[in-house]
Amino acid sequence: MRRKPKKRPEKKREERRTRIPARRVPARRPETIPTRRQVPMPTRRPTIRSEAIPARRPTGRTEATPTRKPTRRLEATQARRTEAIPPRGPERMPAADREKQDLRSKLQFIEGELSSASGIISSVESDLNYVEGSMASLPARLSKVRSQGYECMSYLEKSQDLLTTKWAESGPLIKQGFLDSLQPLRSEASRLRNEVNRLRSEIDYGSLASARSSASSLSLAVSALRARTASETSGFSTSLSEYKSSVSALDRDLRIAETTMGWVSQASFPWKDGESPVLALKAKIMTGDKNEGTLFLTNQRFIFEGTKEVVLKKVLFIATKKKTVRTVLMDQPVGIIQEISKGRVGFLAWAGVYVRFKPGSGLEEIPFDVKGEEVDMMTRFFNYIISGEADVEIATVRGEAPKIAPPTVKVLRCPNCSAPYTREVYRGQTSVQCEYCGSVIPVAG
Repeated sequence: MRRKPKKRPEKKREERRTRIPARRVPARRPETIPTRRQVPMPTRRPTIRSEAIPARRPTGRTEATPTRKPTRRLEATQARRTEAIPPRGPERMPAADREKQDLRSKLQFIEGELSSASGIISSVESDLNYVEGSMASLPARLSKVRSQGYECMSYLEKSQDLLTTKWAESGPLIKQGFLDSLQPLRSEASRLRNEVNRLRSEIDYGSLASARSSASSLSLAVSALRARTASETSGFSTSLSEYKSSVSALDRDLRIAETTMGWVSQASFPWKDGESPVLALKAKIMTGDKNEGTLFLTNQRFIFEGTKEVVLKKVLFIATKKKTVRTVLMDQPVGIIQEISKGRVGFLAWAGVYVRFKPGSGLEEIPFDVKGEEVDMMTRFFNYIISGEADVEIATVRGEAPKIAPPTVKVLRCPNCSAPYTREVYRGQTSVQCEYCGSVIPVAG
């Protein structure tokens, strides 16, 4: 016989029906799981056609479906779209706007001509003020560097006296001519500038008829002013250019003297008898540790003094107290130098000089990194010293008779052993050492 299956309780059967196998969902934070309400549904912007909606497709009926008329909202949107389209090209611009644009272009040209005329007057006035101010300050500056001990370039006094005399004669006439001729032109330029501002306001407000006639007359007036300004200032520019070039040359040499005495006041080495500083400038030696320092050219020596900062006190690894230590790294007679030439030094440093020594000196060529404008300055003053011109001018400033330069090669005898000294005596050497006994042999000046 077949066995009857056991009847399960209704409760377990219902649980089995309701039981659903769980899906494996990756772990997420409960607040980040989006629900159906949290996810925003994409909204589609309704498409608005610019023309009327076409009629529906006719069916088998005899009567066609009537076309839908555009609503007020559709008509307003279509009007806004039509207004938002900008006109393309000047041919679609209104006539008034085109005329405004033409007048503004003409006004811009007028302003350029007026600025050019004003610039010419301002340039002449600037040159006049520069010459007048420099002539007033040159005597005091020259007297100061002489009192500090700068004895080179004795021509500065002569040039300054000659220039002062000439300016005393012609300076008042030049200034009076500027006031009589160019000051009225400046007033006229100011008046025309006000007219330009008034014309701009007329164009902005739309008064085009009056603006058109004003622009024509204003253009003629500005062109006439520029022509008058050019003719009137040509004479002043010619007379002032001579004074300006002379004053600039004096000012340049005085700045060299002032800078030199500024570095000399900080030097740590003693000066020899009869020695006078000629040039001092900031430089960097490109051999060894590549120290920065000051390079001195005197009538006797070539000196390079290196500078180094030494920390004296620190607070929390921060230097609070420093000291600048100066050390003489090179001290040679100026006559031992064969030439100073311009060249590129280092990989990144472009401007510099090469100091080449004479073959018998046993010294190698040394490059120095200096500023571009100071390279020509070094070669100029080195030739000034070697030619003997520096000694003559130093004696003139001191009020002494110029000494005749001794021959380059001398035959000296040692005062101790009477041995001859047959090597070359370079310019700037005041003593040499005996090759036999080592005694010091003085070199007569």
